[in-house]
Amino acid sequence: MNIDAARRQLAEAGLQSAVGGRASVRRFLPDPVPREDVTTMVELAVRAANAGNAQMWRFVAVDDAVTQVAMRQAVDDAIDEMAAWPQLAGSSKEIKALRAYATFFVDAPLVMAVFGLPYLSRADEMLLARGLSTEERDRLRARPDLQSIGAAVQLFCSAAHALGYGSCWMTAPVLAAPGIEGLLGVEPPARLVAVVPVGRPAGAVNPTSRRPVGEVLEFR
Repeated sequence: MNIDAARRQLAEAGLQSAVGGRASVRRFLPDPVPREDVTTMVELAVRAANAGNAQMWRFVAVDDAVTQVAMRQAVDDAIDEMAAWPQLAGSSKEIKALRAYATFFVDAPLVMAVFGLPYLSRADEMLLARGLSTEERDRLRARPDLQSIGAAVQLFCSAAHALGYGSCWMTAPVLAAPGIEGLLGVEPPARLVAVVPVGRPAGAVNPTSRRPVGEVLEFR
């Protein structure tokens, strides 16, 4: 699908369908995801609201199967290291479950690695000058960098759905952040914050239920 066709499809999908019909997809068909479609998804993702318009996100699209397998191995290695911790003795069941939901991205034809860059606003600089701890600053600032990147990831997933793809916003693979960053040649100060597998869904896409708006919305 070329970029113009993708844009027409997005326009026809409408916001209600793109947002309301999206669901996390964990099983994918092997069909490749054209790079034109990936470009369209990222073009929409970077329209996200973000702190100071710093646009502190970076996207690395991995459609090479060998690299994807290496990414999974990096996650397996990180989990193996965790499994050897004495504090996790007797947690084999939990480790097995963690491995399953941290590595299924390898079965998707495309894996999007999302990276974040540091962001320091004037307010952050003032708090640092005052000597506030990281925990105190996070309480007062609520990590605008991660909020911004999260907004972009959500738009990316919604765009993927509108184009007929499934995706899943994953953070478990970040356990292997140093290994994955090395594999993809991404150097500091950029850091891995999410992994998003993308592909045609292998089965029905069924959005999960949400709490009634009355439970999460108040007017004052």
